[in-house]
Amino acid sequence: MKKWKWLVVLVMIITVIAGNVTAIPVHAEEDFYIEKVEGMPEDFIKGADISSIIAQEQSGVKYYDENGVEKDLFTLLAENGVNYVRIRVWNDPYNDKGQGYGAGNVDVGKAIEIGRRATDAGMKVLINYHYSDFWADPGRQIAPKAWTGMSVSEKADALYHFTKDSLQQMLAAGVDVGMVQVGNETTGSGMAGEAGNGRYELFRAGSEAVREVDPNILIAFHFTNPERTSTILNYAKGLHDHNIDYDVFATSYYAFWHGSLENLTYVLNTVANTYGKKTLVAETSYAYTLADGDGQKNVVHSISQITTGGYPATVQGQANSLRDVMDATVKGGEDALGVFYWEPAWIPVGPADRDANMAIWEQFGSGWATTAAISYDPHVNESNYGGSEWDNQALFDFNGKALDSLKVFKYADQGYGHVPKEEENLLKNGSFEQANLSDYTITQNYVTRKADTPKTGAYALHFWSNRAIEFTVDQKVNLQPGTYRFSLVIQGDETGASEDIIAMVKTGGEIIARSQNIHLQGHEKWQEGIAEFTLKEAREVSVGLSVKADANGWGTTDDWKLVKIAE
Repeated sequence: MKKWKWLVVLVMIITVIAGNVTAIPVHAEEDFYIEKVEGMPEDFIKGADISSIIAQEQSGVKYYDENGVEKDLFTLLAENGVNYVRIRVWNDPYNDKGQGYGAGNVDVGKAIEIGRRATDAGMKVLINYHYSDFWADPGRQIAPKAWTGMSVSEKADALYHFTKDSLQQMLAAGVDVGMVQVGNETTGSGMAGEAGNGRYELFRAGSEAVREVDPNILIAFHFTNPERTSTILNYAKGLHDHNIDYDVFATSYYAFWHGSLENLTYVLNTVANTYGKKTLVAETSYAYTLADGDGQKNVVHSISQITTGGYPATVQGQANSLRDVMDATVKGGEDALGVFYWEPAWIPVGPADRDANMAIWEQFGSGWATTAAISYDPHVNESNYGGSEWDNQALFDFNGKALDSLKVFKYADQGYGHVPKEEENLLKNGSFEQANLSDYTITQNYVTRKADTPKTGAYALHFWSNRAIEFTVDQKVNLQPGTYRFSLVIQGDETGASEDIIAMVKTGGEIIARSQNIHLQGHEKWQEGIAEFTLKEAREVSVGLSVKADANGWGTTDDWKLVKIAE
């Protein structure tokens, strides 16, 4: 699936005024399309995590279908093909004065309310226990306040009873729980403050509680960073080696953080084939704009992040990203259950004015954190608490109207609209997947093909030297008259003061087109070089990369493309 379609006119016009980004309203794209995902099972999970919904509604947020008709969010999701709702659960997301920490203040009571509404709308429910009073993720796994000072065994006992009691309450209330997630993104920081082998005692306690309540409920463990392939596979091995009883190995996948889709498929396949487990993408999302809707800086806010993600920040780009994650998951084999989109309805509670919205966020907990969370979570402070940092990744615009990208859930298995033809790449081996690099002229032997964090696929072209770096890589191609675009992506660092990097086009030994200077900004911070040119007669040209850098500079380039854009 082609991801970056520079010929599509962006629905967003970005204007930078005094450091603020604004955008025109997003309207339906006339040529919107969804490419069919081949082989998608009928029972494929097309899920959405809408844990903030009650706080959103309390804050006055309303939702509308594509025709502007106001509807209940659960009805809207079900009508658009969503068949599963994921709900995070915190033990006690309130301070001693009863003030909520934010992000929905989702305790067991709110989870039951959300779960009942999802069930009434015909959707199943995934309960996502964080085993914390607030956010649990790779950077923090803070034990609930009530578990402070407990030993691992005591925590395991508390976790067992909390899981069993709360799950029984949900089932008694009529919530159709199909899956329970024991912990959230339990990677380097472990779970509930236990980062070592103690986590497995907690894993086992959570699993036992779910099995005792209902053996038909699927038990999932959730990790992240699939781009760190050996690390995430080692978590699967750890569960196996410690004889943890579970059904589903789940991972997060965000294109702007987590590497290639091919690698995601590889991870899902490997876990299923090695350990006989079902697999799941528990979280994904993508930005449809770089604008900010509520005055709180968004997680995804820069062109470099979008370049890394590989899709434009448009409704079509967002739809393509979600569709492609579904496709990569289906390719993970018959044990791949499906995909959940994270917080597609977390939109602004007011205009892009942080100060004006603050009282609403504080009262109802509809922002990512309130001042009450500062005393509990060291990641929250006086300068960063506030609103939604995800509003530009929602599947609704800032006013609550459904975007075309919401249709992906309904139409991914059959396709929608007219899918444009893939632009022909006139270069050979443009992603360096073939070991034979004879189509390229490479001027230094420290430039080599490696499986070293490629942008897509399994390989890329890598450089490093302990001496001053200066080289070119190019490929010759015969072209007919017309206008062409040459593009490549590159990441790297430590290139120093001598850094001089461009994508270039030559003919007769002279540069006829070049990109702007490319500044490398670190690992996986992909930068794009683009050079456009016009030929009035048939000619041989060479397209390539020129790099100058200090000793010990390094970089990786991938996805070279040469396409004809006009006669």
